[in-house]
Amino acid sequence: MTRPPRLLVVSPIASHPPDQGNAARLVAFGQEMAARGILCEFLYHTLEGLQDAQREAMAAFWPVLHLHHAPPLPEPRFPGAWGLDDWCPEGLVERVAVLQRRRRYDAVVVNYVWMSRALEGAGEALRILDTHDVFGDRHHAARAEGLDPSWFFTTPEEEARGLARAELVLAIQAEEAAVLRARGARAVLTLGHAPPPPFLAEAGAPPAPRASFGYLGSANPWNTGSVRALDAALAEAPELDWLLAGSILRRRDLRLRSRPLLLDPLPEAAAFYRAVGCVVNPMTGGTGLKIKTVEALMHGRPVLGTRDAFAGLPAEHPGHRAADVPALVALMREHAASAAFRAELARASRLLALRYAAEVAVQHDALAALVAGRARGAAPP
Repeated sequence: MTRPPRLLVVSPIASHPPDQGNAARLVAFGQEMAARGILCEFLYHTLEGLQDAQREAMAAFWPVLHLHHAPPLPEPRFPGAWGLDDWCPEGLVERVAVLQRRRRYDAVVVNYVWMSRALEGAGEALRILDTHDVFGDRHHAARAEGLDPSWFFTTPEEEARGLARAELVLAIQAEEAAVLRARGARAVLTLGHAPPPPFLAEAGAPPAPRASFGYLGSANPWNTGSVRALDAALAEAPELDWLLAGSILRRRDLRLRSRPLLLDPLPEAAAFYRAVGCVVNPMTGGTGLKIKTVEALMHGRPVLGTRDAFAGLPAEHPGHRAADVPALVALMREHAASAAFRAELARASRLLALRYAAEVAVQHDALAALVAGRARGAAPP
């Protein structure tokens, strides 16, 4: 009997709990590949630590779980920027090479360009890099929005070195695919993120919301800056009630004048979506795909947001293209005042969810076909 194509996913981010965008993408990736007959093993490089509950959840989800201890991060290699391989130790490359000799993967998917060094251990497997984001000059993009850059950032030249290590580069949205091609990626496939739409299985009317509007987000600087801008605008619009949830509530420096209702702790993301009438995303700037927007759409909720909040999505409704936060608040007022606008936005949001989910399904089909092709000995893409 022919064995199924085998793939190793290497990540510095734990897949569980999937309570932030990058973890949710890992889980969706595993589900989509499994649905297409690809056996996915997971190697977690413990950059963000590991708790017993995480280990148990990941071991239950992935067919095989591997762990690699992450040493402390070194000092940045360059003044004002990280070197490409600063966060990826040689020991991880060796671990991937050992696993490849033992397990004989058909493909190795490494998450983030700053982990691309691990592809050097992939042997004859198809070397795939899932970028999640563009990291060359990411610190300049943050400062342009008045944010202090955090996490990883590097130069475009260093990023290009990482892209060159892969036979196939995955871009999370089409605009970034063009950037990655310009920076020298050999082959680029756009692979979005669209978890199965739960609203398709819902029956009956949704429960009465606890708040008219809501925001769910992690504590990264982009989200924090966007929520502060929304809070400042809503402090002048006390008639608009809203709810705030997610790990952003762990920030001790978050002082909000508009006094939102807080949903903390959040047992599951679905609890947030049941609690709000309309999801808002006030994102200004940023890179990548705004996974919080996608997940709100897939839960069947009407969504209002800025153009940046819908970057990478085929959005057409005015409620999905607010120019800035003041324009978003104006849309929130219209949503609160007009039943016709509410119905129109709800329909547009669900149609966008279905259209985007279909696009992403085709993209996963294409990737699975490439992995299966390598298992049969096909040439690189």
